[in-house]
Amino acid sequence: MESIQKVDITIIGGSFSGLSAALSLVRSLRKVLVIDSEKPCNANTPASHNFTTHDGKPPGEIRTLALNDLNHYPNFQLMIGEVLSIEKVKSGFLLRGNGFTDVQTDKIIFATGLKDVLPDIPGFFPSWGKSVIHCPYCHGYENIGNTTGLWMNEDGIFEHSKFLNHWSKELTVYTNGPIQFSKEENSKLEKEGINIVSEAVKALIHVEGQISAIQLVSGKKIPIQALYARLPMVQHSKLPEQLGCKLLPSGHIEVSNFYETSVPGVCAVGDMASMFRSVAHAVHSGNIAGAMLNRSMILS
Repeated sequence: MESIQKVDITIIGGSFSGLSAALSLVRSLRKVLVIDSEKPCNANTPASHNFTTHDGKPPGEIRTLALNDLNHYPNFQLMIGEVLSIEKVKSGFLLRGNGFTDVQTDKIIFATGLKDVLPDIPGFFPSWGKSVIHCPYCHGYENIGNTTGLWMNEDGIFEHSKFLNHWSKELTVYTNGPIQFSKEENSKLEKEGINIVSEAVKALIHVEGQISAIQLVSGKKIPIQALYARLPMVQHSKLPEQLGCKLLPSGHIEVSNFYETSVPGVCAVGDMASMFRSVAHAVHSGNIAGAMLNRSMILS
């Protein structure tokens, strides 16, 4: 029978927020284990932007650099696998899963992120993160002057459209079916000169993720180069909720200013616990959570 590995802190999720927390903690002399399933939400994205010193680098390259930093510390360990269950025990938590032996840990940091729910439309998935994008701070500058659309059909559409118009002065809204937002918002969009296409979409025409047109069910093709998409999101992992972590109405994990969840000894970082979805914020949240978790362990 294999022995149980014992560590101070286990970080579930090895992208930017998780690795940032790990760096704070290994430098605080903690024995840290990161368990990563290697399923980042930005896997399709060719370049990350708006992160100082790394602007324009592929996300995978930034992650490699972060791991290179961590591998200098003997108290850091990375395991590739998936946590399937977490059990509360007297000494903390017992983790079981695929790809690693059972782990007994004093504290847990969740860094499992959110998962975008993409529509089942041909061309959408291969274009996601390339020319179908979610954030103007991440991709807006690179698409200035491009024929731009917004994939959205819900309340708040006028505010979001006006916001995106800062980067693209000619914006078309694609609702992919009958309008679901208020008549008042519809009127505001018309007054702002924002075109609305409510016909259902058949496919996104693209070459290796770079879209060139939206094809409607009628067969009509509308030229386009960039499409912002406001999509529903869910927690990538159900483990935090199963462990008892409270969720906000938005679906994010409820955390304190120091990223502590409602379950003692458990933190959550990155976009799973915040509306901000950027590399810079992910690194920030991990850094704060790691430092403050170490402080609470010292003072407890």
